Amino acid sequence: MNKIITIKLKKDLKKVILQGNPWLYDQALAPANQNQEVSLCRIVSKKNEFVAWGFYSPNSQLAVRILSTKSQAPDISYYENLLFEAAKLRKPLNTEQNNCYRLVNGEGDLLPGFICDVYNKVAVIQFDGIGPYEFWDQDWLAKWILANTRCTSVFYKPRHDAKTKIKFWGENLASTKVEVKENNCSFFVDIEKGQKTGFFLDQRENREYIKNISADKSILNLFSYTGGFSISAGIGGASSVTSVDVAQGALDLATKNWQLNSLDPEKHKTIKMNIFEQLREFNEQFDVVICDPPSLAKSEKTKSQAILKYIDCFSVAAKKVKKQGHLVLSSCSSHISFEDFNIIITEALSKSRKTGRILRVSGQGFDHPYPHACPQLRYLKFVDLIIS
Repeated sequence: MNKIITIKLKKDLKKVILQGNPWLYDQALAPANQNQEVSLCRIVSKKNEFVAWGFYSPNSQLAVRILSTKSQAPDISYYENLLFEAAKLRKPLNTEQNNCYRLVNGEGDLLPGFICDVYNKVAVIQFDGIGPYEFWDQDWLAKWILANTRCTSVFYKPRHDAKTKIKFWGENLASTKVEVKENNCSFFVDIEKGQKTGFFLDQRENREYIKNISADKSILNLFSYTGGFSISAGIGGASSVTSVDVAQGALDLATKNWQLNSLDPEKHKTIKMNIFEQLREFNEQFDVVICDPPSLAKSEKTKSQAILKYIDCFSVAAKKVKKQGHLVLSSCSSHISFEDFNIIITEALSKSRKTGRILRVSGQGFDHPYPHACPQLRYLKFVDLIIS
């Protein structure tokens, strides 16, 4: 990435950038630039005053991601220092009881568009679009990870919408199902075929919370995936756990994860179900109902429809909760704010003719930091209510 271009701002965004906002959209830029390659860029104001360094993605509405506001251009040593800082921040998670965590969270670690999750001795890397994929030196990043962490393998996993191919660095993997520990719970993580990088590491603290409230309770885990909340509830002493998902492969892995933790097989059952269409027909009630659907709002255009779908789904879930039981609701959509989520919960409970008292409101774990000036990257919502 030797070429450096100059990007001029069309709007007066210097203060916003210096406050820490990491993104510039194409409509904020002067139209003079004709560069058609992903490039390191020097960003200047309308008066040609230096503002920041970033990288330019010509084929994206999110045209520039900010790298640094220092006068000196960022180089390898600058990025290396950021990686060391990221690793230092996660040191409390790198233990014998917990060997899976997010090592790099893109903009939250000042390494925009680059994600790295650690699963035991395997690092899985992803990029948020073709711009970051082309900008970041993947070989250099992989070598740094292999040299400075306990990882012996690095696996590049394309996003579901990417046209790139899988890559490996370091030791060959005997299997892409990796065994990990999270707060002394054991899981198999399918890094190749699983959602995201294989597991939802951002729910770690919330799974621990579920563990702590599950003793002697019946649990319904909707959109259970590979059983993260289910296993946590089982280890927490739940009397029964029912995992429900539309994907049989995920349910099979949830069963394996239950067995991996030497939990009583009589206390766990799985149900393959399209929850949006079939949950109404399910008549049983539970002490704790967990409803963590996939992201329903993929863009601002789909937000209004997604809100209606969340309300409908949550209202049906609320009816499956015993009186004075827990309704645990979550959303991973960045287009749904905490304010939106509160409105969704209020409307869902109203629709189900229930009322609730909130016990806990939380979000992603501390290994998923975000810039304070970009609150939309505080994407994960998690709310526990007592239902009456």
